[in-house]
Amino acid sequence: MKGNAACFLGAGIATHLGTGIAAQLTALQCAPMPPQTVNCDISTIHEPAPYKLLADFPLTHIEQRLHTVIDNVIEQVLSATNIPDSERKNIALFIGSSSFDISVSEHVYQQEHKLDIHSIPFGHSPSFGNLGEAVRKRFGFYGPDFSFNTACTSSANALWYASRLIQAGKIRYALVLGVEVINHITALGFHGLGLLTRSVMKPFDAGRDGLVLGEAASALLLGPGSAQDFRLLGGANLCDTHSMSAANADGSSVAAVISAALSEANLPHTAIAAIKAHGTASLLNDEAEAAGLLRIFLDSDLPPVCALKPFIGHTLGACGLTELILFWQAITNGFIPATPGIGADSTVLGISLTQQAQVAASGAYLLNYFGFGGNNTALLIGTESSK
Repeated sequence: MKGNAACFLGAGIATHLGTGIAAQLTALQCAPMPPQTVNCDISTIHEPAPYKLLADFPLTHIEQRLHTVIDNVIEQVLSATNIPDSERKNIALFIGSSSFDISVSEHVYQQEHKLDIHSIPFGHSPSFGNLGEAVRKRFGFYGPDFSFNTACTSSANALWYASRLIQAGKIRYALVLGVEVINHITALGFHGLGLLTRSVMKPFDAGRDGLVLGEAASALLLGPGSAQDFRLLGGANLCDTHSMSAANADGSSVAAVISAALSEANLPHTAIAAIKAHGTASLLNDEAEAAGLLRIFLDSDLPPVCALKPFIGHTLGACGLTELILFWQAITNGFIPATPGIGADSTVLGISLTQQAQVAASGAYLLNYFGFGGNNTALLIGTESSK
């Protein structure tokens, strides 16, 4: 990547671990906690689902809750970066989500259904553009705005695209937002596919049996900075038509997107100091990711691999940005997170996860994201000295 720097200037975050960067870092130095069970209801359908809900935003006032948490993470960013009003109004907005404001429309329908069993589902229609328009109005952002809905790669792709526009000189500042809050349609969909765990989330583990869903909202401001600031060094997005729900199990599509990201960053695979795996703990996705990594890295030069979903659940469209912020902040604070007791045996898939927090070595860092529908993204982050 060449051109103007698109540095990470400041972040805001809310997850199951808490609200704000400090709460996340404290929790990442402990073992992941088990999820709670939430009853998911649509009309007369009632099913329990494992979930990692936002720590500080109770499931009340549902119609306002989504906007409350979004406002919170954006305010974290703005207070941390002190962007002048003259620049703030021109900030471009990039939103990645798989559900956007479906939770609000879903709640409205549930309330209407209590009064009239013949009420029409989603008469108050959700829209990809609703969130962007609301955020622009509340914060006075008058730059362009973009909404990304590419399943689990949504906010990763939003970040990649924002960075490229800055580097091309089209915009100066970009606010990237990843958001996913509980909605019962999504939870019941994963339940119907048999992808939800019956215990805890165990990526790359012999005992893995599915994922835990999670809520998250995260925001990251990109713009001009210094050589010491972290930035996106390169990225790639490729579509895989092997399956609607999993990458090719032989690892070829995973390896292809990682190779493309390394090529764009002009980096050899030996420059990678650590890897943040997608790590969904589903049978086929873990197999594909492990096989893909081993196509790129030999056993002798595979760097430390960590997984963040055991801590926060699978936050779907928000995982791209949310996990990037968690990983970047952990690295900046000198450590690679560990999942003790999860994914410890490398003989299962050829990959073992970090079992003890490790000192973050200098270099570039690889982050993997693989989504339903075959949308695969790999990002490389680091400082200018990483290249």
